[in-house]
Amino acid sequence: MTRTLHIYALNRPSELRHTHLTRAQGARPDLPPLAGWLGVGDLDTSEIEIFPVSDLGDMGLSDYVATAFATREDIPPATRAQIDALSGSVLLVPDLAMTGTPHPGADLILMATLPLAQPDNSMDMDPVPVNRIAAPPAPDEMDENGRSGPGGVVWIVLAVVVIVVLLGILL
Repeated sequence: MTRTLHIYALNRPSELRHTHLTRAQGARPDLPPLAGWLGVGDLDTSEIEIFPVSDLGDMGLSDYVATAFATREDIPPATRAQIDALSGSVLLVPDLAMTGTPHPGADLILMATLPLAQPDNSMDMDPVPVNRIAAPPAPDEMDENGRSGPGGVVWIVLAVVVIVVLLGILL
């Protein structure tokens, strides 16, 4: 099933901001009855965005939508021109946020419905070889400076050999 994003223009003035960013910043505005505006049974408001288009500054709404919602393909030029020309506020609603088919009322004007990118997990892939990393040495294998390996043992063996050779020369 293709997932879609519905883009609505608000047919009323609004300075309401309810976006992924404002939610991450902890803002919890009082939302109007958006499910009623959309004519759906239920609406997951954690998935929708509503904001003044002017918040985007020089970025076009089509560029924002393509980036933030990962549209599956390029937005057709006529649709891009139409949504980039919007002023006022917009409501962006992924279909997963709604129960039922939307039948917007007078408060909203449907401007576009765009397909969203979907993961494709159908490809068979060979397992990736895993290179095992050696476990770090146990603390009792480290010298007094926290170094591991044969360094300390080699020095002890070398010292013993030197002592034996010196004793052999002196005796």
